[in-house]
Amino acid sequence: MPDSSIAVMEDAAEYAERAKIFQLFESLLQDLVVHKPDKPLDHLIKVLKREPVPRVVVTGPPGAEARSLCELISAKCGLVHVIASDVWRELARLNSPDGLAAKAEKDAGKEPSPELTLKLLEEKLGMSDCVSKGWVLEGFPADAAQARKMSSVGLLPSRFLHIEMTDAECVRRLSGRRIDPESNTVYHMQDMPPPNKEVEARLVHRESDMKGAVEARLLEYRQKFVGVLPCFEKVAVALDGSTPGEAGVQKLLAAALPTITADMPSRAPRGCPRVLLIGGPGSQTETLGAALAQAYGAKHVSALELLHGAALNGSKKAAQAMSAPQPLVAGDALLGPLVSQRLALDDVRTAGFVLTGYPQSTAHAAFLKKNGIWVRHCVHLKLDPKRAMDLVTGSRYDPSDGEIYHVESNKPADESTLGRLVVHPKDDPKAFKADLKAWEASKPGLMKVFADQMLEEDATRPEGALVERLAKCFLSL
Repeated sequence: MPDSSIAVMEDAAEYAERAKIFQLFESLLQDLVVHKPDKPLDHLIKVLKREPVPRVVVTGPPGAEARSLCELISAKCGLVHVIASDVWRELARLNSPDGLAAKAEKDAGKEPSPELTLKLLEEKLGMSDCVSKGWVLEGFPADAAQARKMSSVGLLPSRFLHIEMTDAECVRRLSGRRIDPESNTVYHMQDMPPPNKEVEARLVHRESDMKGAVEARLLEYRQKFVGVLPCFEKVAVALDGSTPGEAGVQKLLAAALPTITADMPSRAPRGCPRVLLIGGPGSQTETLGAALAQAYGAKHVSALELLHGAALNGSKKAAQAMSAPQPLVAGDALLGPLVSQRLALDDVRTAGFVLTGYPQSTAHAAFLKKNGIWVRHCVHLKLDPKRAMDLVTGSRYDPSDGEIYHVESNKPADESTLGRLVVHPKDDPKAFKADLKAWEASKPGLMKVFADQMLEEDATRPEGALVERLAKCFLSL
């Protein structure tokens, strides 16, 4: 395929992904199927003028602090907090027919049916405040039937937050609660005990908080909820609810906030991995790049290996660069063409790539852009300069077999090997300082160029952990 055709295809693929073209068409089609408007075009024009907003459902077993989390999310994100069991009150005040019907049920000592509750939610979540601000819903759905009906009428959450807790913790939290009838304060015998014996003496243990009642509630919840999560699998986020008290609620909030978005996961086609690893000396981008490529079936495109290959194939300039203390610096003019030619080959275009060693500057990044090469994820491997210096300057290699050791973390077992270890020129403190200076100069520009694609990881994490954490760059959601 001619280079010009490849560039056009790359440019089209990048635009489609950045502009979320597939997701746009998918969401519009979904909206049409759900609402079935008489005038589809007019309806779509109205939808396109509307800014997308987060739509969040929070669920969890009894005692999971779902309400507290909803209140905090509402306050932090400006979303309307909707409590499914209380919607009828507002709608009844507005003389809504469904709201009045629900009020009549409540006045008769009955609970509104699930069907009526769904109609109430449809009305509330379609009101101007929820449409313009977004919403966080508590108390619905409670079972698979409600989840399916919720989806069928177009009440589709962009995130479904599920608080996970063990049965033992649920029982402990609820069975330990006591009520002060004078102040209506809720205490917990372990987590928030009463301030003195006088208050403790008048506390009431409600029947609904006794162990047997809590276990029955929990069993009912588990039996009903088992079919709910599969209905929202693509937008579900599990939250660890094991920490009790205010600290636990804050922990839930910290975990939930980064996941709250208006974007919906899509079945739109996603191309092969296009991952760039960047980092300063000691960040081990080369070894991690090789490990990621092996784990996920992508191709490791190493600028250093390409330069070495060119030298072996007779390039005098590449050979001169490889003999220098900093080959990538010495071979700077050769890298762009070598990298772009490798990325254009069919095996890379089919399997995707993990690129290391290039770009090292904004000029390199501009070269990639000019040649129609783009990355989907740029991973910055962060490393403290002092830690980097310890890692690099403590490295030693065995001239007899090329094995790498470290004076602190990986000493050879026998004395004879230890005696012949030497410092590679690239690991000399002077060379390290030059590398670090070059990285610190180029880092701000690269971070700016790839800001939209940037992920940051701690370079001191074990390689296996980093490979697992970066799975999202390689596996379609």
